[in-house]
Amino acid sequence: MRTKLSANLDFLRAVAVLLVLAQHLLRRFEVGARIPAIGTFGVFIFFVHTCLVLMYSMERSGLGGKALFGNFYIRRIFRIYPLSMLAVLTAVILSLDSGVGGLPGLSRAAFVGLGRICSNLLLVQNLVKPGSIINVLWSLPYEVQMYVFLPFLFLWIRKKRDAVWPLCILWLLSIVSAVIQMKLAPLTGPSSMVRRMTLLQMVPNFLPGVIAFVLPHTPKMKSFLWPVLILMLAGVYVAWPVTSIGWILCLLLGLAIPYFHEIQTGWLRLVSNRIAVYSYGVYLSHQFCIWFVDDPLSSLAVWVKIPVLTVLLIGVPIVLYHSIEKPMMRVGATLAEKWSARMLPVLSLTNEKDIPCESQCASVKVL
Repeated sequence: MRTKLSANLDFLRAVAVLLVLAQHLLRRFEVGARIPAIGTFGVFIFFVHTCLVLMYSMERSGLGGKALFGNFYIRRIFRIYPLSMLAVLTAVILSLDSGVGGLPGLSRAAFVGLGRICSNLLLVQNLVKPGSIINVLWSLPYEVQMYVFLPFLFLWIRKKRDAVWPLCILWLLSIVSAVIQMKLAPLTGPSSMVRRMTLLQMVPNFLPGVIAFVLPHTPKMKSFLWPVLILMLAGVYVAWPVTSIGWILCLLLGLAIPYFHEIQTGWLRLVSNRIAVYSYGVYLSHQFCIWFVDDPLSSLAVWVKIPVLTVLLIGVPIVLYHSIEKPMMRVGATLAEKWSARMLPVLSLTNEKDIPCESQCASVKVL
C-alpha cells in the first residue's frame, strides 16, 4: 500500500478553503473592486485533493466489486449531504439567497422556489432548476457526480501495471470533450442538456488527483517548496483566470504531489490539520457568518465586527463538525461496513470454484 501524504495534503486542503474564504471576504466588504479569482482556484485544488484522498481510501479498504461500490457510495452520501442539506434549509428558513440585491454572497430574498430548493438539497442544481441558493454550493454537484465514476476508475487502475500514460490520454480526451461542450452550449437552448453538461468542464480538474495516485511516491523536492509551489500556481491563475489555465495548473499540481517530502514543521502540520478537519464546515458556513456580521450586525462598529466574525468563522465549523459532520460520518461508516460484510459472503460463494480455500479465507480475513 502506498504512503499517505497526510501533512502535505492537509496543507493543500487548508490552502484551498482559505483561498475561497479570502475571495468571499474581499468581495463582500470591497463591493465594486476587482477581486482576484483565488476562490475558484481553491475549488480546483479541492477537486484534485478529493480525487486523490478517495483513491487512497478505496485502496485502504481492500474491497472490490459490489462491496467496494456500496461501501464507497454510502460513505460519500453521509459525508456530503447532511451538512449541505442543513445549509440549504437554514438559508431557506432565514429567507437568504445568493446574488440578491447586487451583493456577493447571501442576502435577504423574498422568495426561493420549491424547485430550486429541491435541486439544491439533492445537489443537482447544475442539471435541474439551476442556481445555487448558497453560492459555494456550485461545486458540490460536480463532486457528487464525479463520485459515480471514481470506483470504476479505481478498479480499472488496479488492473493495470502502469496507468499513468492511459490516464494522461484520458485527461486529454476530457479536455476535448470539455471544449466541444463549451463550443456547442451557446448554440443550443437555455434548457438543453448540452448546456447543462458543465461537469465535462470540471473533469480535467479532477483527473490529476487520480494521476497523482498512480504515480510512484518518490520524494525528491524539499518540503518547504511545497507551499511555494501551491502559492505560485494560485498566482498564475490569478493572473490568467481562464478555464484552460485551470486545467493545466491542476495537472501540474497532480504531477507534482508525489515528488515532495512531507512537511516537518510542527506548528504548520498542526494548523494545516485542524483547518483541513473543519474545512467542509468552513466552506459551507462562512457565507452565513459574513452575512450575519454584514446584515444583522451592520450597525456595529468595525472594531466589534472583526472579532465577532473571527469567532464565528472558527467556532461555527467546529460545532458543525462535532455535532453533525463527524456523527454522520460514523453512521455512514457503520452502514458501509455492514454492506461490505453482507457482500463478502456473496463474493466468496461466487468465486469458490476459482479460488483455493486457503486463499479465499485469507482474503476474507484481510477485508
